Amino acid sequence: MSNRDDLFKVLSGEKPDRIPCIHFGYWDEKAMHKLAPKDCYDENTLSLPSDDPPAVSFSHEPRTQESRNRAVRMAEYLDTAAIGTGKGGVTTFGHGGPAEIQPVVIERTDQYRILQYEGGHKRRVNYNPHSVRYYDFPVNAEEDLERLELPYMKNPERFADIEEDSRAFKGAGFVPTASIQGFFAGLHNSFMDFQDTMISLLDKPGFMKRFTEVLAKMSFDAVEMVMDRGVEIIDVCDDLGNADGLLISPDLIREFFIPWYEELVQIVHSRGGYVHLHSHGNISPVLPNFVSIGIDIINPFDWEENPNLPDLVKTYGNRLIFCGGSVGDLYKHSMEEVEYIVKRACSLAQIAERGYIFMGNAGIENLALEEWESWRVISQRAREDCLKS
Repeated sequence: MSNRDDLFKVLSGEKPDRIPCIHFGYWDEKAMHKLAPKDCYDENTLSLPSDDPPAVSFSHEPRTQESRNRAVRMAEYLDTAAIGTGKGGVTTFGHGGPAEIQPVVIERTDQYRILQYEGGHKRRVNYNPHSVRYYDFPVNAEEDLERLELPYMKNPERFADIEEDSRAFKGAGFVPTASIQGFFAGLHNSFMDFQDTMISLLDKPGFMKRFTEVLAKMSFDAVEMVMDRGVEIIDVCDDLGNADGLLISPDLIREFFIPWYEELVQIVHSRGGYVHLHSHGNISPVLPNFVSIGIDIINPFDWEENPNLPDLVKTYGNRLIFCGGSVGDLYKHSMEEVEYIVKRACSLAQIAERGYIFMGNAGIENLALEEWESWRVISQRAREDCLKS
């Protein structure tokens, strides 16, 4: 049985041979160069243009078969069940790929790099210590929306790699995925200052509904393009909360964003696919809304942000696939604690009626190679042993 078979058993409500894994920890360029074999990554594996070797943007040349082979080797090494399609989209259930807005590097030093994204905003990524600053947002007033330049998501050239990526990854035993930006987080990550976004949701509801519609339709165009080219799971990264609860009220989420998620589910399900929502934080107040519209998978569900996670799984696990169950600071724990946390996460499979997917939720760039190899063994063993008990 392949990782793909196990994931599709979970998606269809059957018991897999082993709990499928999406990814174990945050996997960035620094971590890959330190922890992964060199033959399982290249410049297409990253969600941002490479620093090593330096690149301004993703290549405009067709993706090579060797690049796809490297993505497959990465998935095999990480023991994951899915692979993101398109340049920059390989780390599935995360950001990156042509269905999201894409960056170019406009400045680079040994201490930072500055990226400019389609639409116009900039991000400064500092290295020591790591931090990201979002600025120069293109929408500061209502009239700016009329001047906003967005990528044309129906351009076949933008998605030229997707069909062959999907074919190759399925043939190797993995599920092809693609990411779109979150309907809420996409606003304040990429187009409008966070504070202005929060105020405008309250003070300018008509304008914000037009704004969200423009961005949602752009994403829907991208969804149709990638699914027509073989993608089977659509990932949406949309952090709605933190450990203390939601960032905005449940009523605002229901009014402004749930309708777009409902339309997304309809589009994806009509093409035989699945929708995965990634959202950090304790989002239990709106979990019934996402369940009712047919979201298939929700992650990462950090145990420390959701201490009642087993109760949530018992309540909604017959209609929703839970993914995650780790903790955000796993790299700070001893190896014995890591093993306990992973086993505890995998134990959710025993009460998740529709199915469960394991996903780590921790930065791993500070790990030594020996520690990372132990993490991999712990994950593999826990996912196998859980289904035997």
